[in-house]
Amino acid sequence: MLGILFTILLVAFLILLITAQFLGAISDVYGSVTITVGVITIISLVLVIIEEPQSPTAIDVYRGKTTLEITYKDGVAVDSVVVFKERK
Repeated sequence: MLGILFTILLVAFLILLITAQFLGAISDVYGSVTITVGVITIISLVLVIIEEPQSPTAIDVYRGKTTLEITYKDGVAVDSVVVFKERK
């Protein structure tokens, strides 16, 4: 996920620099960097908002989307974890 985000941000930065040079809208590097940071912030927020939760919630357990994995050591349960069921 981090690699994808880095690639998107790099492409956005290059597009902004090229556009700024042709249009003459941004005359210095400071303006380009400011706009790029703004684009990076917006893209990061969108990716964080649409990302699926990594851990099961109570409603996932209620809807039957999870299962309980129990770890045994010498026949004694030592750990249990709630995980998502495998998708078909």
